[in-house]
Amino acid sequence: MKSKVTKLEGTARRLEIEMSKEAVEEVFAAVLADIRRTAKIPGFRAGKAPLDLVLKKYHKDARDEVIQQLVPRGYQQALEEHDINPVSYPEISDVTIEEAGQLTFKAAVDVHPEVSVRKYKGLKVTTRKVSVADGEVEEALTRFRNMHAEFAETDRPLEKGDFGICDVETFIDGKAISKKREKMWIEVDKEASMLGMGEELCGLKKGEAKDVDVTLPENYPDKKYAGKKAVFRVEVRETREKKLPELDEELAEKLGKSSLAEAREETRSQLLERKESNARVEMKNQIMEQLLKKHSFDLPASMVNRQLKVLMERAESELASKGVGKEAIESHKEKLKEQLFKEAENKVRIYFMLDDIAGREKIDVTDEEVDNWLRSLAASYNQPFDKVKEYYLEHDLIGGLKEQLREEKTLDFLLDEAVIGEKK
Repeated sequence: MKSKVTKLEGTARRLEIEMSKEAVEEVFAAVLADIRRTAKIPGFRAGKAPLDLVLKKYHKDARDEVIQQLVPRGYQQALEEHDINPVSYPEISDVTIEEAGQLTFKAAVDVHPEVSVRKYKGLKVTTRKVSVADGEVEEALTRFRNMHAEFAETDRPLEKGDFGICDVETFIDGKAISKKREKMWIEVDKEASMLGMGEELCGLKKGEAKDVDVTLPENYPDKKYAGKKAVFRVEVRETREKKLPELDEELAEKLGKSSLAEAREETRSQLLERKESNARVEMKNQIMEQLLKKHSFDLPASMVNRQLKVLMERAESELASKGVGKEAIESHKEKLKEQLFKEAENKVRIYFMLDDIAGREKIDVTDEEVDNWLRSLAASYNQPFDKVKEYYLEHDLIGGLKEQLREEKTLDFLLDEAVIGEKK
């Protein structure tokens, strides 16, 4: 076999590979023998037809199979010969079997960039001392009370903080523009309701209706109505009063605690843990920002494009969840790509830098650490550990999870080695 490598832009490489006539003939003979065993040639039993007849009928099939076998073999041999570490699947082109018998083809591939991270220990980061005020504890307990609120039916007019269960129709110029939405829960509060309509329900009773004038937002799902004046026809079918449970020992039991004092202490501890975790994330972000400023190297275009695709899909999903229509998303796609391209590059650059540091510091992830992470995930979703692990194995997700955990361990290492100052 012969091969040569040409350096293209960035980390791209082109391999030109030639498999010898002898290698092609050897594989061709083996392939033809396999075909002959099952070939259906009129007048001959399977496996007994002359090779020249088998070759005449199945020449294309045999040639395709030779290519299928020899191209991966030649590509792998060329990688080993030139000590190439690919980070993308090869793009195979110009596959030809020459008249002289040789098989030639080209393979374009991205290789691992040359990365050497400098002075990554002792990086300076800052943080604020975290604490939890009594008011924050009470706010957290109020949120828990809201989660366990009851909604009692009333006969009185709606007041701020109540909920109306309503049928809603939307009209523009007297014509309905969408199907009637039935039994919508609308809070009687301007800030907590769709386009502030909740405030307009104040004073209405069960069975009463009201037309509410609104201006539809520019990101309205149906673009042809965006920004237009509309009327919401709201009919109140039921009125409900929100009742919070008392802040007492019974509530503490719902939190799994023996007393209200214990519930408060546990809530404080959880809030403090969350703040400390957020502080660590912020310091890790400072570390990554410093690494990005200090290092620049060529990036594999294929990896950047894959990362950009992930970021784009996430951004489009978030926009859709906020009611932005498909047409509006599509019209801003190129601008969105430009905005996210740098972020995609930074994520790929950080990946290679953390990989370099992890290799130098011999940071790795054990099977036990993977299992512990999966156990935590299973517990958070109230699922059996074995079922969650089976899912990750079946979908080939363990490798990606190990990479993720290795990156996190490397950032923990860098933070442990950092010089931490306190923000003023």
